[in-house]
Amino acid sequence: MPTYRIYYAAREPTEDDKAPLPSVRLGGFGIHRQDAFAETEWEEMVEAPSGPEALDAFFRNHVRDNSELAWIDDEGQTRTIEGLDYNPDLSYIWVEDGKLMEFQGLDEATPGMVTCPLCNGHGEIDQSLAEEFDEVWNGEEDAIDADVKG
Repeated sequence: MPTYRIYYAAREPTEDDKAPLPSVRLGGFGIHRQDAFAETEWEEMVEAPSGPEALDAFFRNHVRDNSELAWIDDEGQTRTIEGLDYNPDLSYIWVEDGKLMEFQGLDEATPGMVTCPLCNGHGEIDQSLAEEFDEVWNGEEDAIDADVKG
């Protein structure tokens, strides 16, 4: 059975955005600051026969039911989910532990390959190369055994 890498992000207000301004918050004026939200990217592995079925398994672990899940159309409007047929090309959002979550896509994982630690999970490399990277960069913090050239 294929394995899928599901990419998603958590967004939450930064400490600066949580602090109230003298009378109103910036969001009340429709002003969007780039630093107003901190984003943490996540990746989860799911075994499933297809991409839509991988999303079904993923969402069963992240929302109680589809009433907590929405997708975003081309105009940026949220739409309710109808049925259990998920489309990997859509942007889905939900709230989990007080954080806004966004599905960002999925890839079918290549057997024998792992997520690349250098490119923030946007590629795959051989398992032995990942282990070599881990040995060099994740040893003692005071001693780096690599020769970095610019």
